Amino acid sequence: MAHAGGRQFRTAGAAPAGPAARLPVPGGLDGVAARSPGSAWAVGQTSSDSTDNDRPILARWNGRAWRTVSSPALPSRGALNAVATFPGGGWAVGQAGVLVHGGVPRNLIVRLAGTAVRRVRLPGPADGELFGVAATSAANAWAVGGLDRPLILHWNGTAWKRAQLPRSLRQGVFRGVAATSRTNAWAVMGPRIVHWNGRRWGQVVSPDIGTRYELVSVAATSAKNAWAVGFTGSEQAVILHWDGLRWKRVPSPNPGDVLTAVTASSAENAWAVGEGHSGTLALHWNGRSWKQVMTPPPGTPGFALGGVCFIPPSRHAWAVGDIGPPVETLILHWNGTVWR
Repeated sequence: MAHAGGRQFRTAGAAPAGPAARLPVPGGLDGVAARSPGSAWAVGQTSSDSTDNDRPILARWNGRAWRTVSSPALPSRGALNAVATFPGGGWAVGQAGVLVHGGVPRNLIVRLAGTAVRRVRLPGPADGELFGVAATSAANAWAVGGLDRPLILHWNGTAWKRAQLPRSLRQGVFRGVAATSRTNAWAVMGPRIVHWNGRRWGQVVSPDIGTRYELVSVAATSAKNAWAVGFTGSEQAVILHWDGLRWKRVPSPNPGDVLTAVTASSAENAWAVGEGHSGTLALHWNGRSWKQVMTPPPGTPGFALGGVCFIPPSRHAWAVGDIGPPVETLILHWNGTVWR
């Protein structure tokens, strides 16, 4: 169920050892964000025999346990694809509506404040789906997605407004966004990368790696350090790094992976997660190279990871996804030594 931009993957892997968290709903989780060791959110979508009945999953960590959150602000049908936090709150984005039988999704953003969940008004047209969200403060956030055309929305502290995009970006859907300040943000769509400099969004040069590829997640810690991950058409891992001057490809320890999410806390500390033919699900950047950290043995239920985040102020982390069949939500914790 864990997916990259709506594309689902499944590979054979092992059930993780230790106290992995499960939620009492069938489905998968695609995004996670934390403000502290005692506060985090995870989002996803239920899995049922009929996609007509799939609905968003919203879960909260209170420092002791993960619990699902019910709210009238959440649609009865739809999905939440990503979540971001900022001091005092957070945002979760996705789509509302039924995607089968000719149904058209509608953009969905909900605000998270303590235990409260509130759906917010968005500028029209309403049709579309949001796949990424990033926030640096209560007055600065970005949400990205699209339907027939790419879409970037900006929160200015009062309302969400549509951002003007370069004329070259007339087709496609943005899959990921990251921001470090009011003058530095990145968004990815297919092999294309766009940058916000505080005044406008502009397309930057993407590396030519000799084959078509799709970027689905991006993370940044400063104007001189950012990561983007994804996969090629033959499901080979793609990892790109921004050093302040240009984007370039960085080798993966095992190219046979589909990477679905990346997060970074500094130039020497980053995680990328996903799934692959090798069973590799978590890669760690130590400032010099990416290392394979989680490689489950074959012959046990498959699982995949769709989201990852650091838990400030520590080097601990959360990762979310699904395990099965039957498909169930999965939440793992990195305690500085091992994923459990």
